[in-house]
Amino acid sequence: MALKNINYLLIFYLSFSLLIYIKNSFCNKNNTRCLSNSCQNNSTCKDFSKDNDCSCSDTANNLDKDCDNMKDPCFSNPCQGSATCVNTPGERSFLCKCPPGYSGTICETTIGSCGKNSCQHGGICHQDPIYPVCICPAGYTGRFCEIDHDECASSPCQNGAVCQDGIDGYSCFCVPGYQGRHCDLEVDECASDPCKNEATCLNEIGRYICICPRDYSGVNCELEIDECWSQPCLNGATCQDALGAYFCDCAPGFLGDHCEFNIDECASQPCLHGGLCVDGENRYSCNCTGSGFTGTHCETLMPLCWSKPCHNNATCEDSVDNYTCHCWPGYTGAQCEIDINECNSNPCQSNGECVELSSEKQYGHITGLPSSFSYHEASGYVCICQPGFTGIHCEEDVNECFSNPCQNGGTCENLPGNYTCHCPFDNLSRTFYGGRDCSAILLGCTHQQCLNNGTCIPHFQDGQHGFSCLCPSGYTGSLCEIATTLSFEGDGFLWVKSGSVTTKGSVCNIALRFQTVQPMALLLFRSNRDVFVKLELLSGYIHLSIQVNNQSKVLLYISHDTSDGEWHFVEVIFAKAVTLTLIDDSCKEKCIAKAPSPLESDQSICAFQNSFLGGLPVGTTSNGVALLNFYNIPSTPSFVGCLQDIKIDWNHITLENISSGSSLNVKAGCVRKDWCESQPCQSRGRCINLWLSYQCDCHRPYKGPNCLRGKFCRQSRLPSTVCGNEKTNLTCYNGGNCTEFQAELKCMCRPGFTGEWCEKDIDECASDPCVNGGLCQDLLNKFQCLCDIAFAGEHCEVDLADDLISDIFTAIGSVTLALLLILLLAIVASVVTFNKRATQGTYSPSRQEKEGSRVEMWNLMPPPAMERLI
Repeated sequence: MALKNINYLLIFYLSFSLLIYIKNSFCNKNNTRCLSNSCQNNSTCKDFSKDNDCSCSDTANNLDKDCDNMKDPCFSNPCQGSATCVNTPGERSFLCKCPPGYSGTICETTIGSCGKNSCQHGGICHQDPIYPVCICPAGYTGRFCEIDHDECASSPCQNGAVCQDGIDGYSCFCVPGYQGRHCDLEVDECASDPCKNEATCLNEIGRYICICPRDYSGVNCELEIDECWSQPCLNGATCQDALGAYFCDCAPGFLGDHCEFNIDECASQPCLHGGLCVDGENRYSCNCTGSGFTGTHCETLMPLCWSKPCHNNATCEDSVDNYTCHCWPGYTGAQCEIDINECNSNPCQSNGECVELSSEKQYGHITGLPSSFSYHEASGYVCICQPGFTGIHCEEDVNECFSNPCQNGGTCENLPGNYTCHCPFDNLSRTFYGGRDCSAILLGCTHQQCLNNGTCIPHFQDGQHGFSCLCPSGYTGSLCEIATTLSFEGDGFLWVKSGSVTTKGSVCNIALRFQTVQPMALLLFRSNRDVFVKLELLSGYIHLSIQVNNQSKVLLYISHDTSDGEWHFVEVIFAKAVTLTLIDDSCKEKCIAKAPSPLESDQSICAFQNSFLGGLPVGTTSNGVALLNFYNIPSTPSFVGCLQDIKIDWNHITLENISSGSSLNVKAGCVRKDWCESQPCQSRGRCINLWLSYQCDCHRPYKGPNCLRGKFCRQSRLPSTVCGNEKTNLTCYNGGNCTEFQAELKCMCRPGFTGEWCEKDIDECASDPCVNGGLCQDLLNKFQCLCDIAFAGEHCEVDLADDLISDIFTAIGSVTLALLLILLLAIVASVVTFNKRATQGTYSPSRQEKEGSRVEMWNLMPPPAMERLI
């Protein structure tokens, strides 16, 4: 066994040696490059290289084709360090480009001094005793600052961001969903609240997800779910959307919740003679091919051309078991039985009538058709135009005014397919012209029939003379016989219910003329559930407000004073926009205001059920019907004045078309009296007409309804108080006390005074407390009434005349007794005086008379009050 193994090793050694010999013996381009004499020009073939090439020694300058592929001299990296090896062109040598600080053939020598450009990238060279040192700028490193420092090496960018290295810095390019210098901050896409309709927002990386509530969809839950959007109904069924559900209206021939089941019309086997039944949608058809029969149910034996099966004069061509009909243009079908409807596309314009040339029955009845019918020319149509239009498709409008049809100076106006004449009125002959061509003399106004100064406008229609009346303000009706003027006397209203008027279209209006002296008043109020419209006067200006669901939506006003007692016309139009217009002779500009309508597209003010003119009702009517006292709106004073030509939704409102019990303090006509004509205000007082009454603006010291009463004034000179600081400097008059109240200095006034500085004297006589002609005297925090002789009491409310008779009889006895007593005293006094004169000799009654008289006068009349200088 050992001998066998030795034989194997010997054989392996001999084989390997043979291979080495063969390898060294061949040197040519066919993998035998090192054969004998393969290298020429005194070159020597070297070892068989790994790249199957021939390596020749450099013994000659001239190379033949066998040794023309020399190795790169820089292949062995002869340059040391970071030097760059460069081939010498045309020579078999190299050069080394040394980095700063090195020199020599292969850059083996270190330079010991700071040479030019020894430090790269702006580095500053410092000479060291042994070798130079480079101070590198930020972002570079290495002995000669030749290495660019990679700031991205530490992977500062997070969350998959891309790091871009820069000079002494780096930049992070974040993936979607992150932000920040290092892309370490996650973006909260839910911060902007993108989800609508109370949806829940889920923040994710680079995006957000809206969890929609029921019945909403879309990226932001902004779309209401249409259950019919996915078209669940099949086979041409109509889908009806409902709240959270849908219903399918199936086309004829289908059943099922989704109309997915096709009714098999072939179940009854309607096709005869072996015809194949083809089920369709709500129908079936019989394919009679190969059966020898035809017809709807394959019930008819297939006719040949001799039976003239082709319709409309078509040409029949026989075949083996069938026939073919060759149709004229304008016809189709297996038997040319179908007349192609060329008028199906409605080619005729301006209501022109389309007539097919294949309509044989129309020939001879319609002038637009050819003189005779022909199947050869039966394809196509003609347009029979309406009067006033022409052209192949009636697309041209004929100018009927071209022939000047209007007579007697009438003006012609061309209309589509027609014309109209605007006829004049001859002032000389006082003649109205009318008719289609202004050729007729209109006699409708010969006998004037319009009432209340209405203007008569004649006309001529259907061979009859007639007229219409143009009514002046305050009247309406065919003869201007209906008065439209209403008088509102305060604390009243006019209730117009929805059943009283009819609307015309979706555009509604409110129009009226008014006359008042009130600066604040309610003109009209309309309401329907959560929406109300209010037209009112505020500070004399017209205001229109619309409130929806207790939120003010529209507020329009016109800054023009209308509380001057003159007539003013106001109109409100409700359409896609709300327009408020004031038409007034003195209103030259800015008398119109407009705003978009706040109502939804399916809402209309025309459908409002209740309208109130002049005010709102409170309580119940005379018939016990509860009125609408539930309107929770800011109160506006009731209207006092006159309204006329009231139109609600284009209909006149008068007392005739208002039901009983629907108005309060409203009368027909306009009752307005000039209360100031009789000059009721005395003492130079100014009279103000209040429509239902008057008011006197009195000059001081006069007051009262007619400025007849005077007023006693008192002189008030009470001490003042000065207080405050640098910011607040107050002077409290009339004894007011300066007090700090809620961190502020204020004047606390004594009784009888008011105002910020207690500068105003409260007039206790302002309420006219004295009655029966008593004269009020204003005192400090009180008043005093000076009564006439027949009245007494604190307010002169006691009538002394009622007790006068009883007091007379009581006083007679008292007076008699007093007279007797006085007589007795006089006798005694006379005796005493006589005795005194007799004894003393002089008498002087002057002091007694003066003092006695003065006492009597002060007892009868109170002293006059001190007057205050005004």
